[in-house]
Amino acid sequence: MQKIVLIFTIVTLSLAIDAVDDFDVESYLGDWFEVASSPWVYTTQEKNGFCTRARYGTLPSGDISVYNIQRYGAGDGPIRFIEGYARIPDLRQKGKLKVYLNKGEVVGGDYWIIELGPLINKQYQWAIVSEPEMLLMWVLSRNPQQYREEYEDYVRDRVSALGFNGVLNQYVPRFFDKCVPYDD
Repeated sequence: MQKIVLIFTIVTLSLAIDAVDDFDVESYLGDWFEVASSPWVYTTQEKNGFCTRARYGTLPSGDISVYNIQRYGAGDGPIRFIEGYARIPDLRQKGKLKVYLNKGEVVGGDYWIIELGPLINKQYQWAIVSEPEMLLMWVLSRNPQQYREEYEDYVRDRVSALGFNGVLNQYVPRFFDKCVPYDD
């Protein structure tokens, strides 16, 4: 039994990730499209979700507003959404956010920004996001088509190099070619 615990500890420590040290919050705000995620994401509120988009803004409190929207069951399915806010608890580690969804009923989930793409027009173009256990992983992009053409190969390699290559946390592309646009 001790050998199993030791092996698990070694494997867990070797997969440790960390968030970016600093990032420009203003350059992170706006619309993001989920262009890839880990299979484990489908055990969350995203189960049977298509065309997932996140919109981040600012709140008077200084927190970040969170509005996640998706189509249920298909690219033209009914709309489902969840709202909340994100907070940076330690300004020395801006990339480690806590997310509170559903009016704070979903309390303090880790949202770690692991890596950021280039800044174009004062906006990051893609982001790799996870949490300390590395089960949940999202790749977000400002423009899904541009992502596929310009960034996907590089980001897929980065995701794998960071340790997101197991059965439950591997890179799974999400597509937007049959999505009915949102009216907001």
